[in-house]
Amino acid sequence: MRIRSRSALAGRRELAGHTQESLAAVLNVDRSTIHRWESGKSLPRPWQRARLADELGIDAAQLQALLQDQEAPSGLQAQPDGSPAVHQPLKPPAESGTGRFSLGSSETLVADWAASHHTTGLTSHQLWVTRDDIDVADSRLGMFRQLDHTHGAGPYAAQLATYIDTELAALLVRPAADKDTVRERARVATGFLELAGYQAVDSGDPARAQAYYQRALALTTATSNHAYGAYLVAVNLGHLALHCEQPRTALQWTQAATAAAGTASSPATRAAITAVRARAHARMGQEAEASALLHEADLLLDSSVPTDEPPWIGYFTAAYLADEAAHCLHDLGRPPAARIQLSDALEGVGRDKVRRLAIDAALLASTWLRTGDLDEACAAGRQAVSYAARTSSGRCVHRVADVLAQLAPHADYAAVAELREYARHVLPAADQAASATGNAG
Repeated sequence: MRIRSRSALAGRRELAGHTQESLAAVLNVDRSTIHRWESGKSLPRPWQRARLADELGIDAAQLQALLQDQEAPSGLQAQPDGSPAVHQPLKPPAESGTGRFSLGSSETLVADWAASHHTTGLTSHQLWVTRDDIDVADSRLGMFRQLDHTHGAGPYAAQLATYIDTELAALLVRPAADKDTVRERARVATGFLELAGYQAVDSGDPARAQAYYQRALALTTATSNHAYGAYLVAVNLGHLALHCEQPRTALQWTQAATAAAGTASSPATRAAITAVRARAHARMGQEAEASALLHEADLLLDSSVPTDEPPWIGYFTAAYLADEAAHCLHDLGRPPAARIQLSDALEGVGRDKVRRLAIDAALLASTWLRTGDLDEACAAGRQAVSYAARTSSGRCVHRVADVLAQLAPHADYAAVAELREYARHVLPAADQAASATGNAG
């Protein structure tokens, strides 16, 4: 699926820093002509296309692609940048043959991204959005990220979506002051879309997450930010594929991201990408490959200089790598080794990252269950309940419910009964979900 339409021409114009009026002026046409091109009512004449492509900072082939009449799929209304409109009701893509959520709508997008390593030129008009505007948006992004770390998606997902649809949308359509501002604006906008996608995963809506990630990837492609694009393909879309139980797709995308990132990307970026590659191999039971990649990721992160890293990867510390390693080892059936990594993750991730603490505590409980240590499993499970109760995270509820369901066969054991009673009062949603799982079984 190619998420492109003639309206993509408007998005390219805006990224190039042109209004309809300014583009019409340099092409010696009326503004209504530009409007007709962008709405698909007419096409530029052959002799106009070379100058139009030059003003948009693209080549003739790219311009032809923008002008092609390709409709967005049902449920995914195209935006001017060619990506789905996040304010529209999003229908999940068609189900795969296995009955699971399909990531097929991202496959062509990732393939197109992997092939697009040309430099997209940007015009240098004197424009309106300034660095001060970007700094304000950046600080707002930091606030939303911190709320998400501490509380999960919850009510803040709606606030973030509203901000994207209003203030951020207005910032994107205004012309920018210079090339650097265009790129910085795209970086910040990508951060908002990435966070919104992550929150959609947290809320149990993978189709919406996919749409947000696709929009973010389109922005990195338009501004030639290949490092951030590689990160999105591997860490965001790759994790989404793992979440949807499609490890082979995750592996394919992380390999594409690795090839595209190359050595030009920062060490922490490459470490994060490599860690997700390891996760994909581990999910498929390929221990040797996963272990080698985890070692590679560790070496890359050791070589990282935090002050030299781009802002969007600054969170990826040794504690976050330990979290990825723990999930790998758990999938590989090595609970004692996973517990060692979880100790580092829980200790180093930060007390304000409550959702991450809840998820890791739940994983720790599962590792103790695998070795038959009920008391330790219940102690870790109680931690997971306590952390999850401080968030509005759907994923936390799901992880805790899984632990409670795994403990159900031992319901008569005192520690298990006490944990279940604690969850019933503190995190009733997880208790109810665990009960529903037991009834279904």
